[in-house]
Amino acid sequence: MKRWLLLLVMAAGVGTVSAAGRAAEILEGLAAGFRAMKGYEVDFVIEAGDYRAEGSYAVQGAGYVLTLGDAEVYGDEKVRYEVDNDRREVTIAGVDSASRNILNNPVRAFDFLGDDYRAELLSETGGKAVVRLTPVEGSGASAGTVTVTVSTATMRPEQLDYDYDGERIRVVVRRVAPLAAPLARFERSRFAGYEFIDFR
Repeated sequence: MKRWLLLLVMAAGVGTVSAAGRAAEILEGLAAGFRAMKGYEVDFVIEAGDYRAEGSYAVQGAGYVLTLGDAEVYGDEKVRYEVDNDRREVTIAGVDSASRNILNNPVRAFDFLGDDYRAELLSETGGKAVVRLTPVEGSGASAGTVTVTVSTATMRPEQLDYDYDGERIRVVVRRVAPLAAPLARFERSRFAGYEFIDFR
């Protein structure tokens, strides 16, 4: 192989490693920012086709409370309570601790570290970085890709784009802040008269 061609191939390899290293660095900074807070609150807007709704969630340790429209979700390490106030139903299920979907498991919504995903830096410009995460086969991670847009100045998320076999969901993050009050817990007495459906 000619020397100039060899140098070109080597340079391309270095660039790829550098981009992968930068993607990992951004994800580490993103996760570290959330880990540094004892508890935090996130306000967001979710968009899927014609559907659009505002939501928020609060996390403290392994516990969380999420609201989206009229729905409420309470979760801890083992149990998830989904409250449908329109239907006056409470669905009880186990927690999918491996999920990183913001609606299924907000505790791990921005923790993409480890071997479950392959990270690729798509762009970094204007104080924003865009990283695409593809599940590694056999990892147990949810199918589909996740693209996260991060402010490189604050290492805070700005947007999540989920793509599950063409079904696209966008989550625009409006605010991330330390938890202002103790985390609310699920209280069965608040939902007297509701139907309880237990899938555990």
